[in-house]
Amino acid sequence: MEIPKKTEIMVLPIDVEVDGCIVTLIEAAKFTLTRPIYQVSCQARCSDMQSQIFHVTYNTPQELIQKLKTEIAKFKYMIWLLGKEEMIRRGIATRWKEIKK
Repeated sequence: MEIPKKTEIMVLPIDVEVDGCIVTLIEAAKFTLTRPIYQVSCQARCSDMQSQIFHVTYNTPQELIQKLKTEIAKFKYMIWLLGKEEMIRRGIATRWKEIKK
């Protein structure tokens, strides 16, 4: 196993819309081994449900978008399959309420 030559950490947080949900990119890191590899910590919000923090590893911005679309599809499917209350009971997600200004 090769030790990364250089590591960069960027503290973001930034919200992006992915397939009707909001994904917060919390923190990103760049690792350079033979080529740059990025890892980002994310949290998704769909309707009134908020996911746990999850991590996505990617090489290009297009790959990040595709992986986020996949994660959103899985999150929406779990909401549909289990229901909101069961997801909360299992600790998979929490309720999220937007603060009105």
